[in-house]
Amino acid sequence: MRRGPEPAGRAVLASPAVPPSPLNARHVPYIAMTADEKSPAPDLVKGPDGWIAYRTPGPYDRHPGIDVLLARTEGTPGGKVDGGRLSPLRQFHCMDLRRCQGCRRPATHVPKKGTLWVLTEFLETGERSAITGPTDMPPSCARCALRRCPVLEERGRQLLWVRQAPVYGVFADLYPPPKGIRVLEQLVPLRNERVMSAAVATRLARDLREVTFADPEFVAALAAQLGKP
Repeated sequence: MRRGPEPAGRAVLASPAVPPSPLNARHVPYIAMTADEKSPAPDLVKGPDGWIAYRTPGPYDRHPGIDVLLARTEGTPGGKVDGGRLSPLRQFHCMDLRRCQGCRRPATHVPKKGTLWVLTEFLETGERSAITGPTDMPPSCARCALRRCPVLEERGRQLLWVRQAPVYGVFADLYPPPKGIRVLEQLVPLRNERVMSAAVATRLARDLREVTFADPEFVAALAAQLGKP
C-alpha cells in the first residue's frame, strides 16, 4: 500500500479547497444519498504507476490516508432520501472522524465501554448478523441509535459498544486490466495493494472488535442528555 491507514483524528479529505456541497448535507440519515444526487459512471484512465485515476482529476478523488480512488457523486443533497444508497464522501467522513451516521455529530463514546454502533439483528437472508468483523456502517450517537428506522424495525436493532474498530479496507467496484470490466461490490482489505490499485471505493470498512451489547435504557438516558437535535 502506498500509504498506511490515516492517523487517529486526521480530517477526511483534508485540502485547502472548499469541500463539495455533499459534506454540508443536513438530512437524516446523513450518509444516505437523496433523489437529487447521482452516481455517474467513472471515466477512468490507468496512471504510469499502474493505479487507476479519473481522466479529469479533482481535489477530492482520493482518501488522504489510504490513497484509494473514491466514487464520485453529482448534485446537491435534496429531495427524498434513498436509504438504499450511501454517499461515499459522507460515509468515509463519518467512518474517519467517528461521526454519527444519522446526524453527523460526534458518535457517543463512553470510557471503558467504547463507541456506540447500531447494526441490524438479521441479514436480508434471514440469518443472524455478526456483531464483530468488517462493517460499512459508521457509528452512532445515542439519540440517532433510537430513532425510528424502517430497516431496523423490520430486521431488528442491535445496540453495541465497540472498543476497537481499526480500518479494515474498502467496499469497492473493481476495474481490473486489461479490459477494465467492472466487478461490483467487493470487500478489499488494505493489504491487497494489487486489487486496491483497480478499485473505486464506495465505502470504508472498519473491523469491529471487543464488542459488547449496550443496555437500551442506558442508551436512552444518554440520548436524553443530548437533548433535541
